[in-house]
Amino acid sequence: MEMRILKRERSAWSVMIKRCENPRHKDFPRYGAKGIKVCREWMESFKQFLADMGTAPTQTHWLGRLDVTAGYFPGNCCWTTQPEQERRRAYCRRVVIDSRSMTAAEAERLPGQPTRNSVLRRAARGFPLNVSAARIDSRSTWLTFNGETLPLPEMAKRFGVPRELLWGRLKAGWSLELALNPLRSKGRSQKSTLSPAALPAAQANR
Repeated sequence: MEMRILKRERSAWSVMIKRCENPRHKDFPRYGAKGIKVCREWMESFKQFLADMGTAPTQTHWLGRLDVTAGYFPGNCCWTTQPEQERRRAYCRRVVIDSRSMTAAEAERLPGQPTRNSVLRRAARGFPLNVSAARIDSRSTWLTFNGETLPLPEMAKRFGVPRELLWGRLKAGWSLELALNPLRSKGRSQKSTLSPAALPAAQANR
């Protein structure tokens, strides 16, 4: 085979071993330090690795694992694309939005959703992830809530929340519904203990 055809395969083989065996490699904490190993046959021979895996279908494919908690060995590895491997990674936990189960990586691509880490934080805190209920447009400072779209400063004024406080809450991963809650304790901003369902009633009694 021509070397240009094998360049990607040899690179994948080399990086695989370094991730699992070299403590100085930047990815070692996520691989070797967590017990991810390369099988002996592949460790000792690029030729055997190539015989088991074959060549990458395209120059955009990379080496992935079907079970991201297991190591590199025949039967657990495949040539894959980046989106496919993202869905397999351990940190791509699943969330439910509008009755649809999806990974956090997929959720952040939906209109109005924040970053993947913010999606996971909101899910862990029990905040609603329903896109239609409260949407944050990350491309601007416009917010949409209950079908009404306003600039962030006007939305903050409408609900009696300081603009800086509202923006800080949203950046911290709060749902828009809770971020608009003006209730604070002793003059210091604190997260409300009100549930999302109870918030509209509390605001109505102001």
